[in-house]
Amino acid sequence: MEFTLYQLAWYFVVYSFLGWCLEVVFCTVNTGKWVNRGFLNGPVCPIYGFGMVIVLSVLIPLADNPFLLFAGSFFLTSLLELATGWVLKTIFHTTWWDYSRQPFNLGGYICLKFSLAWGLGGMAAVRILHPPVEAFIDWIPKPIGVCLLVLILLLFVADLIVTLRTLIGLNRDLGELEHIASVLHKGSDTISRNLGDAALAADEKLTESKQAIPQKIAELEARRDFLMARITDTKMFGPSRLIKAFPSMNNLRHAAAFRELKERFLQHINK
Repeated sequence: MEFTLYQLAWYFVVYSFLGWCLEVVFCTVNTGKWVNRGFLNGPVCPIYGFGMVIVLSVLIPLADNPFLLFAGSFFLTSLLELATGWVLKTIFHTTWWDYSRQPFNLGGYICLKFSLAWGLGGMAAVRILHPPVEAFIDWIPKPIGVCLLVLILLLFVADLIVTLRTLIGLNRDLGELEHIASVLHKGSDTISRNLGDAALAADEKLTESKQAIPQKIAELEARRDFLMARITDTKMFGPSRLIKAFPSMNNLRHAAAFRELKERFLQHINK
């Protein structure tokens, strides 16, 4: 069976939303707290949408063979999760989930337990869930469906842009926090050099420069606290949402600064 581009686009939207619902329920049951799961801000998990589009496109002919359908879902979804984790890590220098403590894992990106779950989930989705989803999409009048689809996909793009800007800002702030921490760690000697060797060389300015060192330290500490507060502020759209959505998230480029940030954020939300 071949699907039209219109159908595949709708399947991507529907399963992205249903995947988000599944993630929210799973996280709420495990943590007892509601968390907006997902890379994007809206109620969508695009990896589920892409996963189901791939599974449907490849495995629909095997829908009557449970074993092959399970095996195909197992491998296709695992490959997608592996590729997605690697791409996100390569582009953003960040790991978003970590299965390294799970047995039979591959680079922390995938593990046997969840791959089996994706296999079973894919099989159930194709055989049980997809028929009513397909019927619902076919029931929507085509002109209305096209207009709704365009609107939803535009919202997807806008959400993606906002998320990317958030990540770029987060990496920029983490870099500045790392620099501030380095300067404060090295102490007043480094700050003195930053104030200018020429000023220190002049006897009449030596006392003035020494007095400026505590002020410079205070300014750096104030800037650090400002950046920390801005990042950890629990806004609907911002880095704090991503940290809550991905508890195993780690920034590889600014690891020390991100660890300190996560510790402060956890203290903030647990008050």
